[in-house]
Amino acid sequence: MRPPVRRSSLAPMAALAALLASSGCHRHAARADDCAAVLDRLVDLELNESGYRDPVLRDRWRRELARRFSPDLARCRGLAVRDDLAACLTRARTSEDVTHRCLE
Repeated sequence: MRPPVRRSSLAPMAALAALLASSGCHRHAARADDCAAVLDRLVDLELNESGYRDPVLRDRWRRELARRFSPDLARCRGLAVRDDLAACLTRARTSEDVTHRCLE
């Protein structure tokens, strides 16, 4: 005979099951433009945090980092990203917001 299952031990399992079930929802495979948007937003945020406001410098850094990280951008394609990635990137105020909220 099995020992009775306490209700308190079921709550964490139910929460975990709900989290796993919802983690696959509202996601899509990252496209090249999704990956580029993440990199662009990270560059913008880092330049803002460093005090650089020059649009010419921003464009130069974007091109340089896109070239430098092109293998990473290629690997990014196909990864599962949130359906609201663009909105999340717009709301992000720091690079940590991008990595911890938008790319969770």
